[in-house]
Amino acid sequence: MSTARSPATSTTVIQIGTLQLQLQTPPDFDALLDEAARRTPDNVDAIPYYATLWPSAHALAKTIWEMRDRLPGQRVLELGCGLGLPAIVAAKLGAAVIASDFHPDAGGWCLANAAANGVALQFHPCDWQTPPAWEPFDLVLGSDLIYERRHIPALVACVDQLCAPHGLALLADPGRDGLPQLTDALQTRGWQINLIPCDNIYVLHCRKGTSPIAVPQRAATGA
Repeated sequence: MSTARSPATSTTVIQIGTLQLQLQTPPDFDALLDEAARRTPDNVDAIPYYATLWPSAHALAKTIWEMRDRLPGQRVLELGCGLGLPAIVAAKLGAAVIASDFHPDAGGWCLANAAANGVALQFHPCDWQTPPAWEPFDLVLGSDLIYERRHIPALVACVDQLCAPHGLALLADPGRDGLPQLTDALQTRGWQINLIPCDNIYVLHCRKGTSPIAVPQRAATGA
């Protein structure tokens, strides 16, 4: 796992409820794209999607804040964590968090951002095709994960494997073309889905089985 980061960073201040967070980001996303294209022009998985703070991550972080009373002591996994915003919010709210990403450079940024915001979490690389044999989690998180539709079957299988039978998966998406395919694949595996908009982002509240999904109430102090 590579944890190297460039000395040059940009810092973004983010307000999630009453939490004020600072996230470091690479200063030049286009330069990273150019470098990835130069090194591995035929490998779309090398594209540094991790290096941008996507709106879906912000919407997912707000959703986590809205269910903050349920977070203490929960085991939480974030898939495709990138810079780590949702994982950091969950850790701030008392969860035991593992953040994961396929890109080898994501871990250094996620761990640095966690440390900068005073939380401890673990980072592990995760290939959805062959996920680690972790004990299933109470809550599985993911934001903007289906920009490559070919990854949807592996993502669904990974969520199905790593979310506990009575757990919850929260998946945020801006409305990409693959969203119906994602929801259909989850429902085929027996998942119930409530799709709830947040800041023009769709947040899928997914639970396996027939138990109704408790939708968190929006807090008056929400960002």
